[in-house]
Amino acid sequence: MKPLGSQIIAEFVNCSRDILDDQQALEAILHRAIQESGLTLISTSGHKFDPVGVTVVAVIGESHVVIHTYPEARHASIDIFTCSNGSHAKNNLVRFLEKELKPSTIRLIDVNRGNPLEINEKDWITSFSSNGYETRYHIRQTLYSARSRYQQIDIIDNENFGRMLFLDRDLQIAENDAQLYNANLVAPLLRENHPLGRVAILGGGDGGVLAELLKYEPVSVVLVDIDEAVIEASKTYLSSVCGEAFEQPNVEVLIGDANEYLADARGLDAVIYDLTMYPEALTSADRHEFLGSIFSGIRRSLGAGGMVTMQCCSEFDAETRRLLSEILCDSYVDVDFMTSFIPAFCENWVFASARVKHTARTRRFAGSIERARTLR
Repeated sequence: MKPLGSQIIAEFVNCSRDILDDQQALEAILHRAIQESGLTLISTSGHKFDPVGVTVVAVIGESHVVIHTYPEARHASIDIFTCSNGSHAKNNLVRFLEKELKPSTIRLIDVNRGNPLEINEKDWITSFSSNGYETRYHIRQTLYSARSRYQQIDIIDNENFGRMLFLDRDLQIAENDAQLYNANLVAPLLRENHPLGRVAILGGGDGGVLAELLKYEPVSVVLVDIDEAVIEASKTYLSSVCGEAFEQPNVEVLIGDANEYLADARGLDAVIYDLTMYPEALTSADRHEFLGSIFSGIRRSLGAGGMVTMQCCSEFDAETRRLLSEILCDSYVDVDFMTSFIPAFCENWVFASARVKHTARTRRFAGSIERARTLR
């Protein structure tokens, strides 16, 4: 007998969050979906994970259907395998699930199963986007690949962009245009001739923003990153990006959670936010709740007139930009969004800055900053 089968693997992006954490509702939806698509239901079972997430499995006469959900990311992963010929039933099932789960985007591949099976693109890495496209990068050489406690870390070498850092397959920085990205995070402080006394960088484990900031002689910098493995890998493989920044005497590196640091930090002149705007891999909190909490913490940590700068999102990510605008305008003044084309990202990227309400504040560092700007 020649083994044959057909499998749809689908990723449902930005679904209705509430239904993704409801085991009974998902089982009922899957039951109806199988019946209405013309497949043969034999049995279903499910499991509710703590604190969030559900897996529902259906055994069907043709093989199986599985739904696994990530409510914190509003994401569902779908697996439909059939041994029968024809694709109409599988496609009908996908359309039914789409109607019920209401994703904004679907990623789908249809795989012919059997003997042999070979799906392996070892020479390429794809950076995921929820904006209707993905970007693939050729791997000339894999320099580092490992899973830390928190995420998958990959550093590759590419013909055009040099060494590139990916976290969970999401591009963070590329050697050949790192200075452009990092300068956009520091530039608002320079334009305002802002005091660079005590500065905190949240995230930025590749060390690039830190290296850029150190050009302008801040008095002291604290870099807070939860994943020490990213820092160590960057020191080894991305020295062209971070240089000797981590070893400077006015730099303190803290391995830990940014919210915990902000709980006690006070009187900072500036905070540079180089964390993700999609924190689902690190927390089960709703994204709006997480970002609202951390930007409230940043506001409390800043002294009078203190500034926050940040990387935001793709220019096409209107949802994140609206969310940040809402959060920042509620707690800060002088909120400013700007875009810059980052070649390695293959798109315009949005950066932002804002200030806590102004009171009388010292300008004792202005002279050194102005001197540093003339040397840039």
